[in-house]
Amino acid sequence: MTTGDVLEQLYRASGNFVSRAAFGRGVSVAIADLETLGYSIESHPHLGYRLLHSPDRLTADDIKARLNPQILGTEILVFEQTASTNDVAAHLAAAGAREGLVVFAESQTKGRGRHKRDWASPRGKGLWFSVLLRPALPPIAFHRITVAASVAVVRAIRQSAALEPRIKWPNDITLSHRKLAGILTEIQNGAAILGIGINVNCDRRDFPDGIAPLATSLAIETGRSQDRAALAAAVLGSLDDCYRRALVDFDAIVAEWAGCSTTLGRQLTVKMGRRRIEGCAQALDADGALLLRKDNGQIERILGADVEIEQ
Repeated sequence: MTTGDVLEQLYRASGNFVSRAAFGRGVSVAIADLETLGYSIESHPHLGYRLLHSPDRLTADDIKARLNPQILGTEILVFEQTASTNDVAAHLAAAGAREGLVVFAESQTKGRGRHKRDWASPRGKGLWFSVLLRPALPPIAFHRITVAASVAVVRAIRQSAALEPRIKWPNDITLSHRKLAGILTEIQNGAAILGIGINVNCDRRDFPDGIAPLATSLAIETGRSQDRAALAAAVLGSLDDCYRRALVDFDAIVAEWAGCSTTLGRQLTVKMGRRRIEGCAQALDADGALLLRKDNGQIERILGADVEIEQ
């Protein structure tokens, strides 16, 4: 009996006791190992064991124990520190890693967002992770992945923190008009490396000076610390569903995305290199591109750009 097996049963019990017989042989050793890692587990001579508290740390066993993966999360790696989880996932993808691999890091030294902008990744304060995907889609349709991931993050935050985040196209999750999470999809050798960063237990001091007025976290918004491992499992579970749906019924994902969007129906200024395009955001197309109606009535298809929303 492994620590992962024990955790899976304890989490399924939702705070109730699990009999010793249900665990089988070796449970006492696994329980002792978990307590060494910081888990608080109550032992009763007749009722068995129940989980009282989990430590604030990410481990592969803990996250997998909370999941029922179809595609995502069959293999999970957790690093104390890395330059960028996207880089690690890309390296493993090139070496033949299977779809669904997830790479977490407690901190990143070179976390990045779109256009190679720096992403602050303070140790133990958020979820910084990447997922390896090999979708059966033409490369131009890989934008669906970012849309699906946005919906998945919103779902998970609603479930875990009872908040109502919004989606700013193309890749931001916001609360109180401040950035809570970012999504970065990079295409390498036919694989999609999906990077997600969520500010979970960050406080204002964790954000760089230029970012602090524009950023927020779940702890800031709720006034309390959040269970990062539980949120990680919730995001992966939602993403597993949203990703599979995006491959076969993208319209359903777009409809859910539209219900959370701060972009649709708004007058925008879109920056694409030196170009500036103004118009009203109308919809997403079948590839996940934003359709912008310009003042002359023409529709411009936008696949990736910086967006300013007119107030």
